[in-house]
Amino acid sequence: MLFTGCTVVLALVVRQGIMLLDNITLTQELAQKENHFRSLVQGSSDVIMIAAPTGVLRYVSPAASGVYGRDAEDLVGSELASLIHPEDLGRVVHEVRRFLAADPEAEPTTRIECRFRAGGGRPGGEEWLNVESTVNRHEGGLIFNSRDVTERVRLQAQLQHNASHDALTDLPNRALFTERVSQAVSGRRSSDHDTAVLYIDLDGFKQVNDTIGHQAGDELLIQAARRLAESVRAGDIAARLGGDEFAALIMGDGSRDRTSREFRVHEIADRLRIRLSEPYRIDGQDVRVAASIGVAFAEPGVTPAGLMRNADLAMYRAKQAGKGRVELYAPQMQADVVRRSEIATRLRAALHDGEFALLHQPVVELASGRITAVAAQARWRSAQGILFTPAEFLRVGERGQAVADDGERTAELGRWQLEEAVEQAARRHRAGHAVCVAVRLSARRLLDRKLPPRSIETLLARHGLPSGSLLLELSDSDPRIPLDELERRLAALRRLGVRIALDGFGSGYAAISALRRLPIDVLRLDRGLVDGVVESARLHKITAGLLRIAGDLGLQSVADGVDRPEQVSALRAMGCTHGQGMAFSGPLDEHRLRRALGIGAYPLPGLLPEGREMVLSSTVPAARRASGVREPGGGGRLGELPRRLGAGEVPAGPDAISHPPLRSNSETPVPPT
Repeated sequence: MLFTGCTVVLALVVRQGIMLLDNITLTQELAQKENHFRSLVQGSSDVIMIAAPTGVLRYVSPAASGVYGRDAEDLVGSELASLIHPEDLGRVVHEVRRFLAADPEAEPTTRIECRFRAGGGRPGGEEWLNVESTVNRHEGGLIFNSRDVTERVRLQAQLQHNASHDALTDLPNRALFTERVSQAVSGRRSSDHDTAVLYIDLDGFKQVNDTIGHQAGDELLIQAARRLAESVRAGDIAARLGGDEFAALIMGDGSRDRTSREFRVHEIADRLRIRLSEPYRIDGQDVRVAASIGVAFAEPGVTPAGLMRNADLAMYRAKQAGKGRVELYAPQMQADVVRRSEIATRLRAALHDGEFALLHQPVVELASGRITAVAAQARWRSAQGILFTPAEFLRVGERGQAVADDGERTAELGRWQLEEAVEQAARRHRAGHAVCVAVRLSARRLLDRKLPPRSIETLLARHGLPSGSLLLELSDSDPRIPLDELERRLAALRRLGVRIALDGFGSGYAAISALRRLPIDVLRLDRGLVDGVVESARLHKITAGLLRIAGDLGLQSVADGVDRPEQVSALRAMGCTHGQGMAFSGPLDEHRLRRALGIGAYPLPGLLPEGREMVLSSTVPAARRASGVREPGGGGRLGELPRRLGAGEVPAGPDAISHPPLRSNSETPVPPT
């Protein structure tokens, strides 16, 4: 029994010793693991925080000092809610409650991103940091494994800003502006229809780029954007849509009165127009552009895209009406676009299918009735048999961008007309009808790099048209066209034997400058002067003065739109050398033109059959024209180069042919110039 008892006691002692050794081993392993975990936690760049179920922080790792700029000991015992940004707190609390209520096995962790209050020890001095935390459950509370993502959030915000703002001006771009318009149109009250979009285009910006460079153009856009942003009201949105096009979204004030809303928005738009049209100081010089603005209201049923389209149409109407003005959208503008689009589509097909024909209208010498030149005029005979005039189908291209490639189509039509006119003139020369052909060409098209002088020389050489047989009529008088470049281009053409006419003389405010600078051979009087030259004493005096200028410079003159016999007599008496219009003939096809050229002349009012002129005034001898004396203004054939007068040289003969004074009862006499 004693032995048995000793054995039992010994076994118990051995067992206790073994357990003690196991406990020592486990304690050592636990201490090692705890040291390892503590090293991981304390050495981690992430902040480890343990929050009690009450939201009080029980533990914060030392990394808080480097991440938050606050010591870990200072954070322990703080309310977690007091460290989260007030704007983010509600969202964070909602997510924590949802996470705690979820099944732990189905959702062991969650992620929360919020702004966390930083301490004074944070580099850069930010008050709030963007923190992303992985959250785990822990004894009814939470463990937060948090990291600073401020730089990532800042980079994402910058990328998002860049994607929605213009890189040059930092204004909202087209995508963001369209989004804002959609929000305004879709989210407005049903009674609020006075929200408006302003579509703005800078007139003359292309000339700034072409003359003083793209860097100056960029600076102008930056200044224009700054003016626009400063001029719109708080709550309105200004944007750059691209190029020199800007826009503004004018929020409504709930006004029900249509007149008052139009007045209010028109006043805002006009203020913007004036501000954007003020001079821009660039590289020490004042640069001027104008602003054309289209306005469209968010009428019931209009879509955001439709609202912007309507404002765009109104802006183009403002440009058509003279630029530098404000136009309100009207439904008729959309109908005009549909019509232009249809014509543009048919125009493309007509150019491809060769449906264009070239007619020629005779230009007649007013002293003898002889046909001295023909003016080429394109006509389009559509599949429906309609013969469209240039005024009808060229408007499609003149609008600028009624369809995507109008400018290119207009240029293509101009190239076709020039080549066809030269080719037909060469064939007539070979057939014995040596008359000059006049082709209208805009100064802008002439300055286009796609039409260099050598191309015209090649065209003349290819068809064998003699020198002096082509007359180019400049149809532009835009003062923004660089006259230096135009002068060089015209001089190069004249060296090829091409003659130059200034079209529409007397209508453009740049005509005198062009006449002073450019190598002009012929002046074409504007049709507006010819229409009233008989009835209006004022127009009679103005026309006589212009013709006197042409005569003093030794230039020939052509009156356009001479449709009545009394106009022929009046213009001839004033010294006009040539006329074109229905008083002689309309545009002719090639067969009728050759028949007219075979006859060679048209009968003129006031001339006897043998060519002697009847006396229309008591001061002009009837035999002067019959004797072949050249009147002031050059006379002769339109196809011949006139001789310019030298300094101090005066033309032979009287300065002008007198005409019986004509005066309307409503007009007063104009003093002679």
